[in-house]
Amino acid sequence: MRHRQAIAILVVALALLAAWRGALAWLGRAAEFGESNYQANRIRIERYLARPKAPEYVVLGSSLSGRLRPAAFAGSALSDVAVLGLDGSSPLLGIAVLAHRADLPRVALVETFAFNRGWKANDQLLLDGLAGPGMRLARADRLFAADQRPTSLLYSWFKERRDRAGSGSGPRTNEAVRVAGPAEVPGTAAAADLSRLMEDIRALRARGVEVVLVDVLAGEKRMPGERTGPDTAALVAREFGLRRIDLRREWFARGWEPGYTDLRHLDGPSADALARLLAESVVANK
Repeated sequence: MRHRQAIAILVVALALLAAWRGALAWLGRAAEFGESNYQANRIRIERYLARPKAPEYVVLGSSLSGRLRPAAFAGSALSDVAVLGLDGSSPLLGIAVLAHRADLPRVALVETFAFNRGWKANDQLLLDGLAGPGMRLARADRLFAADQRPTSLLYSWFKERRDRAGSGSGPRTNEAVRVAGPAEVPGTAAAADLSRLMEDIRALRARGVEVVLVDVLAGEKRMPGERTGPDTAALVAREFGLRRIDLRREWFARGWEPGYTDLRHLDGPSADALARLLAESVVANK
């Protein structure tokens, strides 16, 4: 009796898997976003590790740079790019993910906003999961990839519709945003976090990766004021002689008014515009 029940359960499970595989083929899409930080990060990490070869460029950072869709770079100098902007994390996690491939990108574009955010327990959980059975199964069969989960597909569809609803095709022009705001009082990372960041960047450079620091929009509504002192990114740039691209100042210098979905994250059209601005700025600042 139990044997027949086990066989029946197995047959039903296989039938459901086959039906879901067919549905995915018919839909022809994958989730861009996840319903939790962990799930969103799994999607981005799995995609990066599944690439046949490392991209020429990789964006490393937090959920702020995670808003930059690879599709938005199409036709630009950064068309061969991967985005490892990981929710709730810092560039430290993205750099750690790079080490799980034998090949490396030529250029790492490192978001500066999360430099003061140290290594978190969730970062270690994600990193440990790269060697787990779930990741191996996803590599063996796309059916089990994070971006094929029904909940992630549904969440991604709703999020994309919400982010782009009524927001037009790009940022509006508003001359008032060119006026600088109050002076910025920068903070710096804790000594241990700064040391780890320095070591990771030194290791990337030793393996031939060019590192470029990038300031992205993080809730600003107008031109930022001058900094009252060096921030963590300034210390890192000085240590290694790195290029630093401030997309915030370039954005507001053009008189663009950003759209946000919350207090910090750009909406879809503004994020796509920022991606194009990044591609333009990387070439212009060589």
